[in-house]
Amino acid sequence: MNSILLIAGIVIVLVVIITVGASTLIVEESPNMEQSTDNDPRTVDWRHVHGLGLDPTDHSILYIATHGDFYQSISNAPPVKVDKVRADYMAFNAPPIPGVPLYASGHPSTGGNTGLIKSNDGGITWEHVSNVIDPPVDFHAMAISKQNPETIIGFDSGARGLFKTVDAGKTWETLEYPEYVSALTISPNDSELIFAGTGNGIFKSNNDGKDWTHLDTYQKMPISALAFDDKGKLFASVKTFGIAQSDDLGESWERMQHIDLTVSSIAADSENNYLYVGGYSSGGFQEVYKISYDGSSYEMIGTNKGLK
Repeated sequence: MNSILLIAGIVIVLVVIITVGASTLIVEESPNMEQSTDNDPRTVDWRHVHGLGLDPTDHSILYIATHGDFYQSISNAPPVKVDKVRADYMAFNAPPIPGVPLYASGHPSTGGNTGLIKSNDGGITWEHVSNVIDPPVDFHAMAISKQNPETIIGFDSGARGLFKTVDAGKTWETLEYPEYVSALTISPNDSELIFAGTGNGIFKSNNDGKDWTHLDTYQKMPISALAFDDKGKLFASVKTFGIAQSDDLGESWERMQHIDLTVSSIAADSENNYLYVGGYSSGGFQEVYKISYDGSSYEMIGTNKGLK
């Protein structure tokens, strides 16, 4: 008797789980994952890239916060969506040291604002930390102190204030701010040294936001991203100028090699002298690149170019 082979369905799921310190890495491939229209694995169905960060225990893990989903790229591989519930991550900070959560702010898929949220599993699941104020804040610019990771500052997109917590979000105070803030970063060596990017250049506070000095360089030029590396080098994304770097806390700047990207987020890997930058190209595509500090090399991590 001839046998009859009945195939009811095939589902292939590959799950790789790597636990490093406090972060959990999950890379999952399934029929529901976004795929490129041209079968290029680096083409990802994301909207705006809002934040980048590196895992402090393993710099091969790049976190990518976008308008709609949260991704990981492992060892420069194509980004993979990892969050279980969709959200708009308008601000994002990776842990500056091991054992600290990922922090973000933005909008839940149901609407409204999230306030401050955190993840202890690499962006897979997120929990509410604080509204900060009511209605909840929507931070578009946020920074966390390496000296004291329970110190977080954020600027509400509705211009309701620049807020600071020193107890990981339990209580908040309001800081002075120079004008509408588009980017924030805190010195890794001094938690009271804050830089704020605005539509009118860069402002610097040496006393925890009590007073601000307007830096001479890049005045009247919009700043879309600021970031320190672990060694104290400061990076800025300046409209028309591109990416610039400073080794003297903003007193002087050197322009880096131009890349066709208006950069809205920066993550610095000082161990290996690489920058990860995200933003939009001249063609309007949302892209993430890895660039060497000296500008001698760069490679694409992900793009939405080619999607309908």
